[in-house]
Amino acid sequence: IFILFCFPAGAAESSLRLLSSVAQEVKGRGTISWIDCGDTESRKLCKKMKVDPNSKEKGVELLHYKDGAFHTEYNRAVTLKSIVAFLKDPEGAPLWEEDPEAKDVVHIDSEKELRRLLKKEDKPLLMMFYAPWCGVCKRMMPSYQQAATELKGKYVLAGMNVYSAEFERIKEEYNVRGYPTICYFEKGKFLFHFDNYGATAADIAEWLKNPQAPQPQAPETPWADEENVVYHLTDENFDKFIKDHSSVLVMFHAP
Repeated sequence: IFILFCFPAGAAESSLRLLSSVAQEVKGRGTISWIDCGDTESRKLCKKMKVDPNSKEKGVELLHYKDGAFHTEYNRAVTLKSIVAFLKDPEGAPLWEEDPEAKDVVHIDSEKELRRLLKKEDKPLLMMFYAPWCGVCKRMMPSYQQAATELKGKYVLAGMNVYSAEFERIKEEYNVRGYPTICYFEKGKFLFHFDNYGATAADIAEWLKNPQAPQPQAPETPWADEENVVYHLTDENFDKFIKDHSSVLVMFHAP
């Protein structure tokens, strides 16, 4: 339950228009309520719930309740997209575009928006397809958004959360097999992937001066073939090794 507390009643006018749209988006998944703490009866309820919107700058307080109890005060961006995302996942991280430093990244929400961007944009475009939980994505986002600001007007850097199943067609089309997958476009045409995930803003800017397809990497030497004192287990010796040793710390890894 997402409740808008206000005092006076007029303070809620713009918020109520927004929350009416939110209610349509979350219908069946959440409930939107409004309480005017200036009303005689409601004033008692607000006092009982220890809510005082009059103490807020705009006379409005947005609180979230979950499983019959107070959960948290809403302190994210007061926009349709941000509130809907919060109500669908109250424990989730804020949207990337809520970060003020990401204002120059073009944030894409749908396949329709993506197609429109590719059709109209003449400048070279770098698109990061990401998942909100992806650690590598989170580490790269600051550099990516810094590059978006520094290169503004010459290049376009965009981001799109494609973790949802509704974007399977997009992921198939651009070969998104992991996160982030960063694609380079010119005049709406996909050319190749940008694979330097450890990039700084300077690295991104330098690469965009002369974008090239990823170069084949030299085969990695298997860890087991390197000189070390770690026991490298296999399907054949795993069970016996565990049985023969009273205490074993095992790292399951991928190259």
